[in-house]
Amino acid sequence: MKVKVITAILSVVLIAGAGTAAYFYMRNNKPAKTTEAVETTTTDPYAGMARSFLTGKYIKEADAKRRPYAVMINNIQDAIPQSGISKASIIYESPVEGSITRMMALFEKPEKVNKAAPGNDSKIGSVRSCRIYYAFMALEWDAIYCHFGQSKYAKKFLHSGKIDVINSWKGQNAYYRTSDKPAPHNCYADGQKLLNQRKKLKYRKNHKDDFVGVFKFAPIDKPFEITEGEDASKKVVVGYNYNNATYKYNADKKLYYRYQYGNKHVDVANHNKQLSCTNIVIQYVKTVLYPDGKSLKMTQNGEGKGWYVTHGKAMKITWKKAKRKSGQTKYYDENGQEITLNNGKTFVQIVQREDKKRTKFKGDKKAKQAESQTQAN
Repeated sequence: MKVKVITAILSVVLIAGAGTAAYFYMRNNKPAKTTEAVETTTTDPYAGMARSFLTGKYIKEADAKRRPYAVMINNIQDAIPQSGISKASIIYESPVEGSITRMMALFEKPEKVNKAAPGNDSKIGSVRSCRIYYAFMALEWDAIYCHFGQSKYAKKFLHSGKIDVINSWKGQNAYYRTSDKPAPHNCYADGQKLLNQRKKLKYRKNHKDDFVGVFKFAPIDKPFEITEGEDASKKVVVGYNYNNATYKYNADKKLYYRYQYGNKHVDVANHNKQLSCTNIVIQYVKTVLYPDGKSLKMTQNGEGKGWYVTHGKAMKITWKKAKRKSGQTKYYDENGQEITLNNGKTFVQIVQREDKKRTKFKGDKKAKQAESQTQAN
């Protein structure tokens, strides 16, 4: 009997001990927390956006579909400083009479140009008259062409209905004159009123679905770099002998800052912001004079030579255009491949062939010497 009692007591003690040991083991060795797998999705940073035909950058899809406004800009010295042009995505510059140059600025959203004029109007300009070759440049971009006045050699085409125009006789309410400069250098366009006139004249707002831009742009995450060519890491001299248009390169920002008439080229309506761009396209063209002995007639079809400048380097290019009044100008490298522009603003410099020797590129001599030394080692 005593043996049975002792056995029972030992069993209870053993069971209790095992239970206590199990308790302390579980307390000191807590199981890892379990978490449910969470499904992650990558948000598309460009959802609802599309690449701009003018800059290659992503913008709102609705804005990318809009036709640009190509505004003629007065660039004679008496018209300086200009207003609103720093907001342009592309600027064409070309000689007109007497070696002076005129510009055509392409705006994606002219209504966003600073409200800098009396009456809370935006101020783009000063605006000058059309030259026929600028009209053909505007057509390449399916742009609404905006000018005030025109050369007699352009009148027939401007009245042909083959180009949408907002000008002194068709949409003149988009323009106004100021008292700060004498005529004809005091005519300006209001960005919002250009849109209003487009609507009133019933011009198409958007590009057609099959529209293709003039430029081919590099991928957003993979900039194009010129591997062989001229060093343009300090300065680019375009080749105009009147305004001496030049650019100085800022390697940190990878931008070319523009100068003319010996000073910074600024936009007075945008806090005197200096004009800058990522790309410079220099296009050499053949010109002759019309029968009046002063107006330029420019060869815009066929092909010719030029330069593409970006990120501190310049490469030789060839431009081609099948028809003068239609089609687009395309730019090719020496291997016959269409060039790739970097995303950003572009200046297209149209230079007469006889002035091409004036084009100069200047590089950083110290950087070039260091590069040569590295290669030698």
